[in-house]
Amino acid sequence: MNKASFILNIVTPAKIAKKDITYIRLKDETGFFGILKGHTNFLTILVPSLVYYTDINGKEIFLAVDEGILSVREGTVTITSREVFESDDAEKLAEIIENTLAKRDQSEMAFRGMFEGIERSFMEKTIKLIKR
Repeated sequence: MNKASFILNIVTPAKIAKKDITYIRLKDETGFFGILKGHTNFLTILVPSLVYYTDINGKEIFLAVDEGILSVREGTVTITSREVFESDDAEKLAEIIENTLAKRDQSEMAFRGMFEGIERSFMEKTIKLIKR
């Protein structure tokens, strides 16, 4: 860790990643903002957005955040989110997001269909029970 760097933790249900960075730019409902080393303790709700951080080698890494919570506490920045996609190539990141969202839509449609079947069965059994 160099003098200008700080720790970024990215926490999702699937993994926890720890990064050594020098700057991060994020977005909440008030707009975009940046964080450097020494930022005061801070807590906000992130909106779905494309953000980036600069690693200790000066390379920009893009993150697509699917809502979440950002906290800055004692010099450590933590993003907690349902999903965070990461790439140093914005075009590749867009492709990853598109593929993931398509898979998510398919899963959600299957779940809705299953739930509708359960709901229909429940209603049919309730009607039979009431008619007795």
